[in-house]
Parts: sequence; structure tokens; C-alpha cells
Amino acid sequence: MEEQHATLRVLPARRPELHEVPEPGPRPVRVHVVGTDPLARVGLRTLLADHPAIHVTGESPPGPPLARALHATRPRVLVVHGTLSPEDRPAPEAVSVLTVGEAPGVPGAPTHGHLPGTATAGELSSAVVLAAAGYTLVGGTRGLPPPGTRLSTVSPDELTDRESQVLELLARGLSNAEIAGALTLSEHTVKTHVQNMLHKLRLRNRVHAAIYAFEMGVRGSF
Repeated sequence: MEEQHATLRVLPARRPELHEVPEPGPRPVRVHVVGTDPLARVGLRTLLADHPAIHVTGESPPGPPLARALHATRPRVLVVHGTLSPEDRPAPEAVSVLTVGEAPGVPGAPTHGHLPGTATAGELSSAVVLAAAGYTLVGGTRGLPPPGTRLSTVSPDELTDRESQVLELLARGLSNAEIAGALTLSEHTVKTHVQNMLHKLRLRNRVHAAIYAFEMGVRGSF
């Protein structure tokens, strides 16, 4: 089978402040499902319900019910069946938006990724993790790991403290230049750390590294 790849770009969304001390252990991504079709909403909620790194806060139709739900539950990712109008879309710094099923979005309501209606639970979960990390998925599910695939059997304990820091910041969606600024390193040094980290963990690319970091609960020591 021909190898496929995903093209990702870093979103200009608000990222966690680097001086903030992370809480012990990974926190599940808070996800809210929205759409006009009740059966589709339940289906998407069911696909995400069994993933240990994801917490579904609820589901609702667009309009006032969605606005109330966003205010009450404050999800990190909004999974939308179909399209979302500009009036219903939350502020870009608050929520990452993934659309599923129909053509992605409408003018004035940008999304952070689109999945076809045939997406599996594993593909949807991976896309949610990437959106929460600040990435935009371009090209549907191409390049995402197959459902049920364990990206690496190597423990994150094999990494040095610096490599763990680089992996955590990469998983937040920071570029090499931004990582270099955060850790007071040269961009060349960061690139070397990224290459070494991928080699040690036997990961293919930054996409898989972001998913691996989230699922393994990697935390940098800074």
C-alpha cells in the first residue's frame, strides 16, 4: 500500500504559558460534540467515549444550546458534524474545531481539521489530540496512525531531560524556533534534539510524536 502523509501546520492559537507549572499527569482533552442530527451526535460521542485521554463533556445542537454548553463545560475541542456557522463558532483562542462528515466549515468559520464520515474511532481520537495540541490537520485522515496502532513500545524514560522538554513543547504545537526561544537553545540544537528523540522512540515524524507524548503523559522537567 502506498505510504500516505498528513500535512500539519501550527495554529496561531494561544498556547500554555511556558512558566506555568503543569499539573502531575496528563489531563484528558475536554471535547464537546455539536450537530443538527441527534443520531450523528450520539455516534460521535460513542466513538470518543472509550478513549482514556479524552473526556466528552456533552453534545448539543447549534445555537443557544451550544453557547450555554460552551460556557458551562469549557471544552478544548469542538467536534462538529457537518458545518458550523460563523455565528455559532466560538472565539478561536478558546476552542479548536474539527468538522466531520460534510464539507468542512463555511466562509468566516475556519476549522482546525476535517474528517470524512468514514473516519474510525482511532482516527477521530488522533485528530482530537492533534487539534488540542494546536495543529491543523490538512488532508483528512492521511498520515494518522491506523486504529489501535501503538506508535512506539519505547518508554519515554529513554529520553534525556532535555529531549523530554523538547517533546513536550513539540506536542504543544511549538515550532523549532519557538522551542529554541523557550529553552534558550539554538534552533540547530533543537533540531538535533528532535531528530534524536524521534530516533530513540522509533517515531516517524512530529505528528506521531505529538500523539505519543499526549498518550504517554510526557512532561518536561522545567
